[in-house]
Amino acid sequence: MWQWHDGPDGWGALWMLLMMSFVWLPILLIVIWGLRGFSAPTARHEPSALPPQGEASDAREIARQTYARGDVDRDRFLQIIEDLDHTDE
Repeated sequence: MWQWHDGPDGWGALWMLLMMSFVWLPILLIVIWGLRGFSAPTARHEPSALPPQGEASDAREIARQTYARGDVDRDRFLQIIEDLDHTDE
């Protein structure tokens, strides 16, 4: 039937390789995905709530960046700038 006494024939070897890849490839991908979840969690590209040190230390600049990203509308932006002007006095 299969005649494995000398090893698998050409199609049997190809079939075996295909079936082994269906088993090992998902296992390998799960292991890689799991290891990536544990390594360097701070290296992910997630937006930070605070700007990096040295950039945008001024409150007005932070407000401008927030407005530019679209996090606040124009009225709220103008209110923030007005509030900041009144606190400087």
